[in-house]
Amino acid sequence: MAEDGRLLHPASTRTGNLEAGFDPSVTYRIALGVEADLRSRLVRVLQAWPDITIGVLKNPSDAEEEAPTESVLGWDVLAVDHLAEVYLPRIHEAAENGIPVVVGAHLPARFSAPNSPFVCNASTGGGLAAALARYVSPGDDPYLETRLAWTVAGRPLRAGQAVTFPEPVGPLWAGRHPTDGTKATCYVAPTDSGWGAVRVDLMVGDGNGGRRMVLGISDHHDYLKAAGFGAAIMAAAKGTYSAGLSRGPGDSKGVFMEIAQEAGLRVARFHPEDEPQTWV
Repeated sequence: MAEDGRLLHPASTRTGNLEAGFDPSVTYRIALGVEADLRSRLVRVLQAWPDITIGVLKNPSDAEEEAPTESVLGWDVLAVDHLAEVYLPRIHEAAENGIPVVVGAHLPARFSAPNSPFVCNASTGGGLAAALARYVSPGDDPYLETRLAWTVAGRPLRAGQAVTFPEPVGPLWAGRHPTDGTKATCYVAPTDSGWGAVRVDLMVGDGNGGRRMVLGISDHHDYLKAAGFGAAIMAAAKGTYSAGLSRGPGDSKGVFMEIAQEAGLRVARFHPEDEPQTWV
């Protein structure tokens, strides 16, 4: 892979050791428009899968050069960390030609996605938490209540909603977060630690109380971000996402979460069976 930021045809190809249902006879071609720090971690994650070719879109933040002019036609996925102006021509080209676009960042509610697969929140804690909840939720439970919480880099709060994340993150104060139209209650917990985490609380039952299931993921902040992003990219390469905007990387068949776990993310589970608990 060249580090001058150009889109290569081909770029770097390496056979990895993760299978996750991928066809070993296929070389997956991934075009990246990602800042240098995240890009290096993301490339290491992606190279764990069999036969990956990675091309990099030129970014003015890496060098004072003009926007890229190379085409993304012939590539399987275009992944960008955010909708930077320099990447918009390639994003439009991908969308017009049915190439899945995976965006690491959150997109505003007013954003109108094209009629092609378009995934956002691929590298955010909120996206990972929502995907984990979708992965384990009984979708036909009318009494299901969900609470999502995740960490972000920042100065820890001194008050708010107490949330205990998997170790080594532990307890933090969290504040409410908009829900993107979902029924989940969401909380964000700033932390100045190098570790990040997500937590999912599910209340399932018959409306007269029920049982609570708690799940979480904890890892180094940078790896958590790169592993989630990489899993969403590979899920898109497998054709997981349908046309239109997906507000997170989760999917109805659990493909994203299965790939994320293949990439090394470990899910901690707690499901008390001894007595019913009401939602708090």
